[in-house]
Amino acid sequence: MRFPILATLLLAAAAPAVAEPVAVLVAVPIPAAMPRDRLETLFRAAVPEYARVPGLVRKYFTIGDDGRAGGIYLWSSRAAAEAWYNDAWKAGVLKRWGAPASVSYFAVPATVDGQLPEAGK
Repeated sequence: MRFPILATLLLAAAAPAVAEPVAVLVAVPIPAAMPRDRLETLFRAAVPEYARVPGLVRKYFTIGDDGRAGGIYLWSSRAAAEAWYNDAWKAGVLKRWGAPASVSYFAVPATVDGQLPEAGK
């Protein structure tokens, strides 16, 4: 009988979409004249601002071995992330850093916090 399958498919299609988390990697070249301790100070000073950003679950401030800095972000949804990385944000990054940031989005189908307990314990 096909009707239960068809009804299930129709109900699934009519159900509101649930926002899925998204991870974002942001990187921008570190200005040559900026020492690492100054960069770390700037990052720490920005923590309260990021703590108030709607939809931001977590942010890791990053300093790469490749001369780039930025962050690894976990957002509650792609919409929340895109609302943050708007044209004003891009202009601010360019003004502060002297270069545009690269912004890469990643689907997050699953997450793990911490270590899993050892099997058999």
